Amino acid sequence: MDRGPLKLRAEDAEDLAVMAAVLQDARAPLKEMVFDPEARRFLVALRRYRRECLPDPCAACDGLTETSCVLGFLDIEAVRHRGLDLGQPDKELSLLTIATEPGASCLVHIRLVFAGGAEIRLESDCIRAWLEDFGEPRPAPTPPAHPVLEEDS
Repeated sequence: MDRGPLKLRAEDAEDLAVMAAVLQDARAPLKEMVFDPEARRFLVALRRYRRECLPDPCAACDGLTETSCVLGFLDIEAVRHRGLDLGQPDKELSLLTIATEPGASCLVHIRLVFAGGAEIRLESDCIRAWLEDFGEPRPAPTPPAHPVLEEDS
């Protein structure tokens, strides 16, 4: 069932959890992420799986489609990162989740957590985010997959 393009807004951690579920396994190269400190805005263009269009989202991924979308955050004071190789802007990152936690000085930290241990942390005094699909859906070339980190024994 095709439900058309998604448009979501987030103003609290619960709203952001919905976006995280929609964006699980979405992919984006580093070059598709930008922070504009003057506008206090962080944007990322992703390709997300359209699981909401599957007859049974818990079933196998046969017939899975993907679409392009933009994820934006407003009122961002600072952006920090770890585990990113800035020398490889074309390397595709796979988003695992979006998490929030309290920060110092009444700030909230919004963490974009990627497979392989990479993370981007957005610092803000509030949650103001949006997600919007754009472009035509297309068949997903591969099902969601990402490397699993092995724990030290």
